[in-house]
Amino acid sequence: MNSFDILIVGGGHAGIEAAYLASQFNLKIGLITIPGIGLASAPCNPSVGGVGKGQVVREIDALGGAMGILADRAGIQFRTLNDSKGYAVQSSRVQIDKELYSQEAEKLISSISNITVIREKIFSIQKNDLFEVSGINKYFSKKIILTVGTFLNGKLHTGSKQVNGGRVDCDVSPGLSDLLDKVRVRPQRFKTGTPPRLNKSSIDYSKLEEQPSDSSVRNFHCLNKPFTRYASQVSCYLAHTNKTTMDIIRENKEKSPMFNGQITGVGARYCPSIEDKAFRYPDKNTHHVFIEPEGLNLDTVYPSGISSSLPEDIQLSYVQSISGLESAQIEQFGYAVEYDVVDTTELKQTLEHGQLGGLYFAGQVNGTSGYEEAAGQGLVAGINAALSVLGREAFILSRHESYIGVMIEDLVSNTRDEPYRLFTARSENRLHIREDNSLVRMWAYRTKLGLNTKIDKFLDTFISRFQVLCEFCDKTMVPEDSPLVEEFSGVGDLQKLSKRMSVSELLRQAWLDPVKTLEHVLIFYGLEIDHDLSRVVAITKKYEGYIKRSESQVEKLKKMDSMKINWKEISSSPNVSFECRQRIVRVMPETFGQLKLIEGIRPATLAVVAAKAL
Repeated sequence: MNSFDILIVGGGHAGIEAAYLASQFNLKIGLITIPGIGLASAPCNPSVGGVGKGQVVREIDALGGAMGILADRAGIQFRTLNDSKGYAVQSSRVQIDKELYSQEAEKLISSISNITVIREKIFSIQKNDLFEVSGINKYFSKKIILTVGTFLNGKLHTGSKQVNGGRVDCDVSPGLSDLLDKVRVRPQRFKTGTPPRLNKSSIDYSKLEEQPSDSSVRNFHCLNKPFTRYASQVSCYLAHTNKTTMDIIRENKEKSPMFNGQITGVGARYCPSIEDKAFRYPDKNTHHVFIEPEGLNLDTVYPSGISSSLPEDIQLSYVQSISGLESAQIEQFGYAVEYDVVDTTELKQTLEHGQLGGLYFAGQVNGTSGYEEAAGQGLVAGINAALSVLGREAFILSRHESYIGVMIEDLVSNTRDEPYRLFTARSENRLHIREDNSLVRMWAYRTKLGLNTKIDKFLDTFISRFQVLCEFCDKTMVPEDSPLVEEFSGVGDLQKLSKRMSVSELLRQAWLDPVKTLEHVLIFYGLEIDHDLSRVVAITKKYEGYIKRSESQVEKLKKMDSMKINWKEISSSPNVSFECRQRIVRVMPETFGQLKLIEGIRPATLAVVAAKAL
């Protein structure tokens, strides 16, 4: 009854993804979560997706994960970010009803017969032949995945008030020292924060800029109808800080835990608190404040952009200085959270600990930020724990083919000096790893798992049709005097074709939108192709020339990056500097790709290793 193949500690976004994927291998899964907190809760901004993050959600979905399913069910506002830029950096973002999202997660996980949800506080974890987890009861498992988020020695700060916990009204994770004494925790704690929650009826929306939901944004889950919404749609709104707002914050610097020495943890540069903005940009007083609803039946909104740990009276004062928020009522004050993170250089690319076999880590405990990054790690940890139980080969996503692969290789190759967040700029191959082609990129990886579910059958059919449509575009010729050319007025600037060309060549013309152009071509030839398929083929053909030019280089990089190395041998080589040897011993890289990502590794060291391999 209390024995499992895999036991997951933590029921957040990483935890449920790990449980959901591992359960697909017909293993016995236990999911332990703190009582009183719903699965996949959203204590920070209730949204899924964003730049770089939308790509991760679609990769998770294509690999058979849960996040896309839940986001569609709970989505109350859909947007495309970077829609004025190229397709490679366009990203979907969905505002979610956080209550509904958690309810859907509970419903999904409870529907799976081989997952047991255990709502207990854990006091100790030990390893003998099996892992032994002690709460009110004892549980045993072959593998264990820790997804404890910000709860590891977490502390909340609002002004001078300090409370132990990983989020408001929640206890801290205690007693893991039995196991974690053997796990290197970074000496520098990390910090995250959250803004005050406002009563939505106390806001004057007439002074704010409305941002309605976009009906043209495709749902995340590939098996859902593309544009069907499952929840009522609402608008978000845009407000701005001003000189008065920033003066209030600057005048109270000594009361900020971030600046008076109370907080020593490091926060993320790319997601700064309002205090950070005030002192980092002393000449700038106008900052965006996105007013985002937390749920259809909740009275609160999330003012993204003004995270703070200032005392409560100061938070109220600066909030009410913002146009439209003059009468705003605060339902929950903002706070900062300090917490411990593990040293991810001790983890393998499977997210298994290098010294404690069978122990996996995923989520914010690995020093990342964001629900999407956590879910991506949970997926990888869950799959690899399941494969390990079954004695099968490890599951590793290439950084050249996925953003999840980029993230994990970045994490295990270097210690982070701040919370890690994915950006499209982190990828060397972002023209290829786009949102639109996630199904194409992830199909081979999903196929290797050997599962024969509904999504596997869908992917097989989709890839087959993708290949047929690509061949049609390559082989179908469009003469310069074809009546088809007249169809392109309104698609781009109307121009005559200078020569006969294939549909693929036509889609690469700079003056044409590839997606609309292919739609016109298909209509002209009387072909009915669904939107998802025609879109990915059109964009693939648009970028095909650029991608082919770099393909050989990428293939060489992939071969080199995946090349296994013996770090012990390299670290004892007289041809490698003492400093590089120290860094190699600390990280223990398994591949050449990991080696070259280690901060401070010199080109001469890489040359020595590459020359020996060749």
